Amino acid sequence: MKAFLPFLTACVAAVLLTACEDREDRIERLQIDARTIEELSIEAQRSANDGRMAEAARLMDEIDRQFPTSPEAPRALVLSGRYYFEGQEYERATAVLSRFIRDHGGHPDIAYAYYLRGVSSYRSVSDVDKDEGDTENAEDHLRAVINKFAGTDYALDASVKLNAIKNQRAAKELVTGKFYHHRREFMAALNRYQNVIQTYPDSTYVEEALYRVIEVYRALGLSSEAKNTAILLGHNFPDSTWYYKAYEIVEGPLPDHIKGTGRGFWSNLNPFG
Repeated sequence: MKAFLPFLTACVAAVLLTACEDREDRIERLQIDARTIEELSIEAQRSANDGRMAEAARLMDEIDRQFPTSPEAPRALVLSGRYYFEGQEYERATAVLSRFIRDHGGHPDIAYAYYLRGVSSYRSVSDVDKDEGDTENAEDHLRAVINKFAGTDYALDASVKLNAIKNQRAAKELVTGKFYHHRREFMAALNRYQNVIQTYPDSTYVEEALYRVIEVYRALGLSSEAKNTAILLGHNFPDSTWYYKAYEIVEGPLPDHIKGTGRGFWSNLNPFG
């Protein structure tokens, strides 16, 4: 009981001080010179409960800054990253979690920190027009989760998100290729389409990219190249609607008796059928 009294006294004092201070003044004071870790933690929780996630994140970050050698400091950084993430401030979440990973590699929360950093980076590049460097960082962070924590749910989800980024990049290349294609800048368009095929072979846009390559070859009068690409499209995507459309470009209108019959309908054109 005697050992508990000093702690109880400190808590009572903290509550009394909190009651007397205006909230904004209290937040400002805590971000400069907090008296205790508990004071910062309580205020951060209050801010989070009120939906002020960025404010809660900053207060948790102050535990690491003002009390760097305390046992609570590492986990406070993880919570800071989590609050930034929940407040949709993904770049700040990524920065805080990167600091945690750099300084606390052996901490029990390390796998979660890697994962949350990867997801934060992923969320920050959801816009197709996002800077290429940011996209590469997101890919690196997701690969780190996959490589370091293989076989975990974290790694599985990171793989799904990494594939989504690849699809996003493939989509951007395809859209750019179609822009050049529309302007009849065929070689520029061809380079973009081939980049989709070669760099993102597992993306969902390869089928259309192959078809667009056939269109370009036909526009350039390269019938043999168009036919060879059509064979490749038919071999890899025998039931694709782009496959059917390619037949009409290379061979003419699709015969009625083979429409929609799937893999066998290109047997004369496609030696891989």
